[in-house]
Amino acid sequence: MVPRGPAFAVSCPHETPEVIPARELTVRSPQMPSVRSHFPVELGSVRDPEAQVGRLHRLAVAGGPGWGLARLLRRVVQVDGENSAGQTGLFLSALLGRSSAVQLLLSFGANPNHRCLDGSTPVHAGAFSGRSLVMLHLLQAGGDLRLHDQQGRTPRDWAEQGGAKESRKVLELLELCRAHVSALVHGSQLVASASLGPWHAGSGRSPRGSLSLLWRARVDRVPRPVQIRRCPQIPALGFGQLSSLWPLGLATGIPLVDPKELLPAQGEPDRTYESSSHTLMANLLWRGHPVTARQLKAPGTQPDVLLADLEHCSALHHPNLLLLMALSPSADLSGLCLLFEPVWLGSLHVVLHPRGPSQGRPCAVPGLLPGHLLLQVLEALLFLQARWRAHGGLSSHAVQLVRPGLAKVGGLEHGRPLHRRWLQPGPQQGYSREGPGPGLPPPPELYPWLPLELICGDTPAATSDLYSFCILAQEVFTGPEDS
Repeated sequence: MVPRGPAFAVSCPHETPEVIPARELTVRSPQMPSVRSHFPVELGSVRDPEAQVGRLHRLAVAGGPGWGLARLLRRVVQVDGENSAGQTGLFLSALLGRSSAVQLLLSFGANPNHRCLDGSTPVHAGAFSGRSLVMLHLLQAGGDLRLHDQQGRTPRDWAEQGGAKESRKVLELLELCRAHVSALVHGSQLVASASLGPWHAGSGRSPRGSLSLLWRARVDRVPRPVQIRRCPQIPALGFGQLSSLWPLGLATGIPLVDPKELLPAQGEPDRTYESSSHTLMANLLWRGHPVTARQLKAPGTQPDVLLADLEHCSALHHPNLLLLMALSPSADLSGLCLLFEPVWLGSLHVVLHPRGPSQGRPCAVPGLLPGHLLLQVLEALLFLQARWRAHGGLSSHAVQLVRPGLAKVGGLEHGRPLHRRWLQPGPQQGYSREGPGPGLPPPPELYPWLPLELICGDTPAATSDLYSFCILAQEVFTGPEDS
């Protein structure tokens, strides 16, 4: 008997034996698979196939055996260990539709939103595989359907490219997820439970289940030493985590805002300015209260910048970090607008380097001595370092002058862990990731402020943000070199 769960649990079939399609691969040797047809990306390789990461990838590609994969994961193996293309074992098993391996890797804390070198994620790979059961496991673990690879393709685009017969079922599943979350976000009340219609979770002619109560997918055909660690009151449907309270909001308590509630600021000048090459900061009114909205310059372009900033600023809170107040998702949930506390003076870059004829020296910051401003920035950096994080993109664009006398740091979308800590948990301890994952690579426009390791995409050192801070201090006191 399957226990009755809260909203979005799913009734799924028993897992059918996995069949390796002829279009995928045949194994010529224990180390390297031979691809018969092209995938959306080129598969990487592992330098040492007999090392732990190499063995993990080999078992993930083969789909097991489950006991061998579980025994390897119980050791000090890097569950998100990468190959030469930045692909993890979860990516490879999802790409080939190995649902048992996917479920086991997720139970040990594999990241469903891990970025490969081409920007794709295991959710992209699972969508291409055509296995809706694989997608269920990834969505249950917090997989995000909004992320794009470097070519701008979403998991839906990968599913359409798959060309398998099962792709239709995956596309139907993705559309049902989008429609249901959209109804919850933009509807008038939270639906306790709903059936989103029949869909096929596996191969065959008969329906295998329904998408009612999605997040509690219960297909337990592999030994699971730990459950996927997710609060049972937080449904995850691929478009962010929603709380079970009304009004709806993120699990962190960040409210959702209808775009119709955002109005242009009245009785004050427009303070729209660029915060990056793809985003703008604009002063708006939300229910009569001033806010500063970070939004894309052109809708649909580089939406992952805002998603990455959301992941970091919703998990990191400090008086000298810019405060996130609310979110405003688009109607189709593919994009969003971030609402921050009002920034009255603009970014430090806008104040120091106003548009117009060069003045030889940067302008003075209203209400702030240079030393006090830099101390406030330093407080934010020390807070991040205490949590083993690097800002990863510190520049005068990221420093926001909230009001005279107060500067805060924003633009956290490039944040990265200072180093990776692979801990060996006990039998009852989970493998879930702590804190936000690595952010997006910094764009060339930030290179003048960044050390070489951040430009090259290497793991930042404890002094990486210090280098950027020194460049920022030079800019505050002397201005840019070409001024």
